[in-house]
Amino acid sequence: MFGTLTSREKVILGLLAALLLAGAAWRLWRPTRPAVEPVGLETETEFAEEDPELIVVHAVGAIRQPGVYRLPAGSRVHDLLELAGGPAAEADLEAINLARPLIDGEQVQFYRFGENGAPPSGAAPGKININRATAAELETLPRIGPAKARSIIEHREKNGYFKDITEIMDVSGIGEATFQTIEELITVY
Repeated sequence: MFGTLTSREKVILGLLAALLLAGAAWRLWRPTRPAVEPVGLETETEFAEEDPELIVVHAVGAIRQPGVYRLPAGSRVHDLLELAGGPAAEADLEAINLARPLIDGEQVQFYRFGENGAPPSGAAPGKININRATAAELETLPRIGPAKARSIIEHREKNGYFKDITEIMDVSGIGEATFQTIEELITVY
């Protein structure tokens, strides 16, 4: 068969075979990206565009490797803790809900013993996280009574966490006037 091919045809076939082998070798050699990995802030935007199924979360506090991490959507706090090298010796793991789902873009604080997330005595209280607050905590907000607090909790249980504080206006009974009253008092992180 090759005896009837011209020199030019043999060269072309040889080049095609070499390209096929090089392509196969490259696919085998190319490192695959793990499903969960720490990230550098400089690659965050580029990566988010490639894999929309991943979220980016910032882990801080009493952990071995604080930093920004990529995890599959639907990951929990305990997944982040494992990825961050586990808890530091002084970590108080009872001060955080390890089963809580993570939200893209959030910062997760791992507390040390004695830091339970409450502001020190005499300090001004922080914002209320509408994704985690209990009904009693929500009721401390102006214009939010027991019925609206239940509606907020039911909405987030049915639709998932709020991604922005303005989404609280999607809850029945909370309009622009109520939002303007509580806007500076709430957060989703």
